[in-house]
Amino acid sequence: MKRSFRKWMGMMVCLLLAACMLTGCSLGSGLADCFDKDTLIQQAKEDIQLAQSNDFEGWKARFAQSLQAQLTEDVYTQYLGTLETLGAFQEFGKAAVVGQEQDGENYAGVVIQVDYAEKDAKYSLGYDEDMNLIQFLIQ
Repeated sequence: MKRSFRKWMGMMVCLLLAACMLTGCSLGSGLADCFDKDTLIQQAKEDIQLAQSNDFEGWKARFAQSLQAQLTEDVYTQYLGTLETLGAFQEFGKAAVVGQEQDGENYAGVVIQVDYAEKDAKYSLGYDEDMNLIQFLIQ
């Protein structure tokens, strides 16, 4: 079950990269004016804490409406299982923010290090202009 989750996460990253390559989207460090770096990092921290809280419906509601139907309790349960292997949450580490524009729409991404008792993890979260989650990955 853990392998299938990792495989699923790897496929999601590959699909995202492939989509960017196929559509010719530009990925850069510059954020569109509709985003603020500090706000993005704070929202990412809140979304990670919400995900860790065992509140599937609350976490699911943070995603863009168009993605919510794809989120299942099974996938969320696999994520919680991954958290168990990492140990207790310790603190948030370094964070980086990137911006992307595709087909006239602006997006932002946050990569944030999270320290856990047993092992550290890196989260990659993506947001649309309305600050809805469009990506939530853990490595």
